[in-house]
Amino acid sequence: MILDAAKTCSGKNIVTKSKEAMARLSKIQRMKRFKDLTIGSWNVLSLYRSKSLQMLLDQLEKYYVDITCVQEMRWIGLGTTEKKNWIISYSCDNKEHKLGTGFVIDKKVKHLIMNFQPKSPRICWLKIRGKFFNYSIINAHAPTEDKSDTEKDAFYDGLRNLYDACPKHDVKLIIGDLNAQIGKEAIYYPTTGKEAYHQESNENGNSLIHLAASRNMVIGTTLFPHKDINKITWRSPDVHHFSQIDHLLID
Repeated sequence: MILDAAKTCSGKNIVTKSKEAMARLSKIQRMKRFKDLTIGSWNVLSLYRSKSLQMLLDQLEKYYVDITCVQEMRWIGLGTTEKKNWIISYSCDNKEHKLGTGFVIDKKVKHLIMNFQPKSPRICWLKIRGKFFNYSIINAHAPTEDKSDTEKDAFYDGLRNLYDACPKHDVKLIIGDLNAQIGKEAIYYPTTGKEAYHQESNENGNSLIHLAASRNMVIGTTLFPHKDINKITWRSPDVHHFSQIDHLLID
C-alpha cells in the first residue's frame, strides 16, 4: 500500500503520496514534482507469481513513484537486477519463497544511488545522494502481532543496529509494513501526532514508538490531517476490518 505522508528536509524534498493523490496531479504539479523525490511503500504480497513484477512496474509508471520500498517479494537470494526503466534491489530468503524486502527504483534517479545493503528478508537499506544531506532509507517488514516475542525482539534489534550503522549526518527514514497500530495517546507526543487512524496503540505499535523515541524520530504517518479512509493501509478480505499498519519514520 502506498503511504501518504511527507516531510521536507534541507536539499531535495522527500514526498510520499497515495495512489489516488498521484493520479490527480495536474500538469503544473507534475512539472513541480520533478524537483522532488517521490518515495512509496507497498506490501505486494508476492512478486513470485507470473507477470506480477510487470504489473507492479506498470502501476509505478502510472503514479510517478521514483523509489518504492516493497515487502513480501518472495524471491530467492539477494542482489540487484534491471528491467526496462527500473532497477530492483532485493533482500530475500536464501531457500524459501517467503518474506523478502527490496527497492524498485526508477532509472531517472539512478545517479542518486550511493549504496544498497541487504540485511535480512525483513530489512534492507538504500543510501541516496541529496543536495545538502544524503538519505539512508531503511525498508522494514515487521512480524505480525501474533508472532513470538523472540522473533519480534530479533527484528527490532536488527532495525536498531542498522539505524545506528547509518552515517551520522544522513537523514534517516524507516518505511514499510511495520504491522503496528499507532494510537492517539498523549503520552507519546511529540514522537506521534494526533492524526493516527487508531485510538490506542497495540503491542507492535508500542514497540515502534519506543524505537522512534529512542532514536529521536517521529512517526510521520500520524502527523498530517486526512480523512480516515485515506489513512487506511490494510483491510481484511471480508472488507469489514481496516487498519493503519504501514508507517514512515524520519529523524
